[in-house]
Amino acid sequence: MSEGPGGASPRSTPGRDRFRWDDRHHQPHTDLSYLRKLWVSRGDAAHFLSLVGCSLRHLAPITAAYRRLLHHPPVPTPVTNTTFGVAVSPRAESWERYREQLERLGVRSLLLRVPVWESEPVLALEPELHELVRAGYLLTFVLVQDRAAVVDPSRWRAHVERVVGRLGPIAHAFQVGQAPNRKKWGVWRPQEYVQMLDGVAEVRRTLPGYRWLGPSVIDFEYHFTVQFLGGHRPFDFDGIAALLYVDRRGSPENRQYRHFDLRRKILLLRAVVEASGHPLVPLHLTEFNWPLRGTGRHSPAGRCVQTDEARQAAYLVLYNLAAAASGCVANTSWWQLVARGYGLLDEDGESWRPRPALAALRTLQVRAVGSTVHRLPEAFRWVRGYLLAGDGCQAVLYAPRGPLAVAGRLPLAEACTLDGAPIALDRLVLDAEPRYLRLETATCGEALTALTRIEREPG
Repeated sequence: MSEGPGGASPRSTPGRDRFRWDDRHHQPHTDLSYLRKLWVSRGDAAHFLSLVGCSLRHLAPITAAYRRLLHHPPVPTPVTNTTFGVAVSPRAESWERYREQLERLGVRSLLLRVPVWESEPVLALEPELHELVRAGYLLTFVLVQDRAAVVDPSRWRAHVERVVGRLGPIAHAFQVGQAPNRKKWGVWRPQEYVQMLDGVAEVRRTLPGYRWLGPSVIDFEYHFTVQFLGGHRPFDFDGIAALLYVDRRGSPENRQYRHFDLRRKILLLRAVVEASGHPLVPLHLTEFNWPLRGTGRHSPAGRCVQTDEARQAAYLVLYNLAAAASGCVANTSWWQLVARGYGLLDEDGESWRPRPALAALRTLQVRAVGSTVHRLPEAFRWVRGYLLAGDGCQAVLYAPRGPLAVAGRLPLAEACTLDGAPIALDRLVLDAEPRYLRLETATCGEALTALTRIEREPG
């Protein structure tokens, strides 16, 4: 059995066992072409027919739950200092730089991956992580598999037992596995992920009392989520983890399949949980980001989903606000703090250059904590965004159909850009760039009335 990614165990299958790690993208290389993967998977038809059958059996109750949630969504709860989070990948030599950046950023929810082939860099930071918890941070640890651990349950179980034994006392939760619907992550059949859950179940019995998140499906592929929640599972998750990248082709407000924007995808995920026979537990969106143009081989995705730094910052804010307004999501985690191709900080040699998304998340944290986020009505077309009800009323607004003059037409007390830079009120014009507005109204209902007048007479 190999001690690192890519090794084959005695139970491995030819063609499935290449697992090479890509440090630029923090994910495995895609070594097999689409056609090659189909050829290697030719004997798995029965497994995937079972997946389709499970989805069809749950289709009617999921549809009914989704329609109900569209008309009567859950009530949002106030944003806390752990609602918006970020993933980090520190090592001992970079810890002080990470700690300094985290204090500046202000978020208190962190996600850290612990790979089965290289757990020591995180475990070596155990004293520093204890310090973070004492400072009020919530830490979620992702137990990441490789192919060798998938086919060798003893290797996987030993990894889970070691990490939970060391980090359990400081963990808010453990996420079981990573993207089991992606073959490059080492899981080729749905049943193999269930076998990974079997190993976790044994550790849960010997080390009780910890929170477990799953099934960690990536992208909008809920047929896998239905299989893992509606089929046999050795235990119930304490929270549903989803790596919900919302197609990444532009804004999270955009619609996929002409219907599903981020809000609807979240409500559909909630409907899947309700209709699957799994207990209704919080949703955790444990990964999302937008890769950047001009970063070459460091970008983890193709040009069709790449964006510029300003748009990345705007999409980060809109994603977090949509999740908070849904009433379904406990917290979100941007992937990740430092990365050349997509991070809040550009890792360029020895320097970490802040990107606009870093200031955008910091400003969002300051302005949203303590507020309840409400989405503007679907009927609005000229002005879109969110109201933040808390100490007074704030709004995050943009104009998707072209410039919209609001100076003198709204009771404005303050306006600023996503990074907190002030805007002169007498020249305020909304456009595609979201902006913060603080309104001189007693309630958000009054603010909505004022926005309704502008919507009717865009002028």
